[in-house]
Amino acid sequence: MSAIIKPFTWLFYQVYEFLYGVIQATGIFNRGTEFVLAVILLTILVRLLVLPLNIKQMRSTMKMQEIQPELQKLQSKYKNDPQKLQEKTMQLYKDNNVSMFGGCLPMLIQLPILWALYYVFMKIDGLQGTSFLWIKDLSKPDNLYILPILSAVTTYISSLIMTKSQPQQGAAATSMSTMNIVMSLMMGFFAINFQSMLVLYWVVGNLIQMVQTYFIYVVPAKKKAAEKEALEGNNQKSNTKDNQKKSNKKIKNK
Repeated sequence: MSAIIKPFTWLFYQVYEFLYGVIQATGIFNRGTEFVLAVILLTILVRLLVLPLNIKQMRSTMKMQEIQPELQKLQSKYKNDPQKLQEKTMQLYKDNNVSMFGGCLPMLIQLPILWALYYVFMKIDGLQGTSFLWIKDLSKPDNLYILPILSAVTTYISSLIMTKSQPQQGAAATSMSTMNIVMSLMMGFFAINFQSMLVLYWVVGNLIQMVQTYFIYVVPAKKKAAEKEALEGNNQKSNTKDNQKKSNKKIKNK
């Protein structure tokens, strides 16, 4: 375990122990539910912690999407002059306040957190032999394969919501769709061998991600589309009035 991950692991484990202790003290739930609730609360706290990074990543992706038409024009115009293309591309990024690494950097920062959570779930005491709903042992893989299916489905839906909020065309749309399917199948396959508690964390995280994506991506996109539609409607009305005025003026002149 690297020096970067170790502090995160210690911190998250202490938070988990505190949450588990509070839930256990209520005496309301059975042992399996206490473990799962503690993990769900920890997941929510971690998601809130990385929310600013997610927002930064999503906004950077949206900006990159907005300048794609201009970028394609540059690529077409300077296809025989790579140096000029690079210069104009960097200028386009600068003018629109877009960073080439704006989407990747927040994701890289989150990697130590994800690895730390993996180690936290691996070292939870008393997990062995504890059941929850259909899961007979939270420390082992789900032998009914319900969790792997949920992992694949929620991963796909989460990616789909993201994709739908940023419509693409042609080869880019096909490539993104294929990537979403492949990623979902991969997560489902990995979940077959992962302990159930870790897969539960992933599924809950996907559900939270769907909500975040809706409010950070979909809602602003709908608002922007409505504003654009309203602007186009006003322009159309203005053009209609201008045409009517011109027509009336011609009639008077006659």
